[in-house]
Amino acid sequence: MVDAAQSEAPSGAFAVVHVNHDLVSIEALLKTCYWFSRDFFCGVSHSELGQSTVELKPKPTCVTSPEEAKEQFMAQAMDFALRERITAKTSDVRDLLLAKAFSESGVLEETPQGVFGDMVEEENPSGMFKILSNG
Repeated sequence: MVDAAQSEAPSGAFAVVHVNHDLVSIEALLKTCYWFSRDFFCGVSHSELGQSTVELKPKPTCVTSPEEAKEQFMAQAMDFALRERITAKTSDVRDLLLAKAFSESGVLEETPQGVFGDMVEEENPSGMFKILSNG
């Protein structure tokens, strides 16, 4: 996020949020707009400088102030951006765990490649979780 400003429109107040795509991807921005669409009309415009401008206009049933909406929007956008980064960094582990779970349940015809042992668990066999080596 780079900047946020509040403006007055003839029909009432609205918030303007400037989003830097070095921090928040377009996908995270769109998810945030969707999240806010219950209470706000979200207008998004994109510049060639790697930024987008979001205009949040409250719907008639909205009770959130533009200033509050602006802060919540920025926090939610950063949350979605962080979730994307965590998902990208942990996707290999997630895929391996899913493949192992499906292979042990008999859903998959072939056992996935790789070693599924957990060295910590092998040292403490009475632990709560059990992942055994297939090797």
